[in-house]
Amino acid sequence: MARKLVIMHIDGLGADSLEDALKTGLLPSLQGLMEAEGYEIHRYRCGVPSTTPFAQAGILYGDNTDIPSFRWWDRERGVMVQFGAGSTFKKVADKYFAGCEPLTRDGACIAACYPGGAADNFGIAYEDRTYGTSDRSRSAWSVLLPYIANPAHVGDWAWQTAAVLGRTAKDVVRSRKAGGHPARSYVLMDVVEEIFVHHLTRYAVQKAMREGYSPIYAGFYAFDETGHAFGPDDEASLRVLRQVDRSIARIAAARDGRYELVVLSDHGQIDTVPFARSDGRSFGAVLAEACPGYHVQEMKGKAFGPKPEDARGVINVTFSGGLAHIYFADSGRRLELHEVESRRAGLATDISRLGDVALVMAREAGGEVFFRGGAKMPGEAVKPVLGAYDDESILYAQLSRLNGFRTAGDLVVIGEFHDGKQVNFEDQAGGHGAIGGEQLHPFVLAKKEWGLDTSKVNGAHELHPILCDLRDRLAGKVT
Repeated sequence: MARKLVIMHIDGLGADSLEDALKTGLLPSLQGLMEAEGYEIHRYRCGVPSTTPFAQAGILYGDNTDIPSFRWWDRERGVMVQFGAGSTFKKVADKYFAGCEPLTRDGACIAACYPGGAADNFGIAYEDRTYGTSDRSRSAWSVLLPYIANPAHVGDWAWQTAAVLGRTAKDVVRSRKAGGHPARSYVLMDVVEEIFVHHLTRYAVQKAMREGYSPIYAGFYAFDETGHAFGPDDEASLRVLRQVDRSIARIAAARDGRYELVVLSDHGQIDTVPFARSDGRSFGAVLAEACPGYHVQEMKGKAFGPKPEDARGVINVTFSGGLAHIYFADSGRRLELHEVESRRAGLATDISRLGDVALVMAREAGGEVFFRGGAKMPGEAVKPVLGAYDDESILYAQLSRLNGFRTAGDLVVIGEFHDGKQVNFEDQAGGHGAIGGEQLHPFVLAKKEWGLDTSKVNGAHELHPILCDLRDRLAGKVT
């Protein structure tokens, strides 16, 4: 009998953290799926950058080329591309996904970065909603009004608001007393996610299931947001993970013999230490000192140096956790290393000498060049260094692919990985985006009988055909 498919995306939960949570009894619903229905954990590698827009594009479309981080500078159109609140991806979206087969074509894509070819894309997809392009496209109000009209939901909101605000205030105090550095902006986002977005997303999934959409893909971000705010192993994050498990239980219970369920993550998350911890200066301030006369703009951050009109040039810097992209704004294309050197001799070398920097990448004559500790390492010469972070050959291929993106910075800077913690360029207690530790190792939880093999998946885009094949087999389209 044909089956429909619902895919739950738990943002930021690494495979190791999943196994730890299962062992401690934190995830009884997932444990129940494993024991009663034969679910098993399939590890895979998401690739670099270990960010949601990159991984989710790979999962939904099978192509995440030229998505170099959570935010980047589009030289051709002069726009800072970002996701989340105030997403600007729609300004460059026409450059992406041409000819791709979306995972959720004719289905529902809920609270995702991209519409995924879905008939219905309720949530945070970047595109302006144009209801009526599909007979099955719902307005936001068709989801919101029934939810709000239910007194039980309103009561739950009121209770949740009071409880979450109280718990969060206690978590901030507790974290500070323990020497932590809770990230203020992410604390606020965590509150919004817990009170509103998570519950509404769950309701939208259940409603889409009642209406027969398939496949359904839905992103649940509360764990990742809380991890950014307090750290992935903090008790606040683990409490939210338990909440995600309860949502899985509700969705699993709503399958009613029609749906099969897959649970996956896009990347992991690790504890961080801020780049600015030593002398209080951010990376932008350090870069401005290294490039006298330049106006240095941290996109979504502070500016340093002379005003743009008085400067010899403008440098834009974008941050995604432990990853930073440096763009010389006077160029409409990516600069090669010798062109960077003509603007500021020895810049890559000097940045690589910073104690909180693991690597600096650049392009030279169409090939890779890396810098570490002031030493220049062309191509595969960097592999022995990479072995300290992951499998050196796999990681080299992942970094080489990122370094080949035309949207990557003229220099790409990767934060160091110290004692299991990532050096982060953003204000986050937990982070991802770079290399080292669990951030590169997410999972797929699926039934053993389906025979999924993710052992050779070294990038999220390689997961796409596996999920498309499962979708089609369940629907009876593959014999």
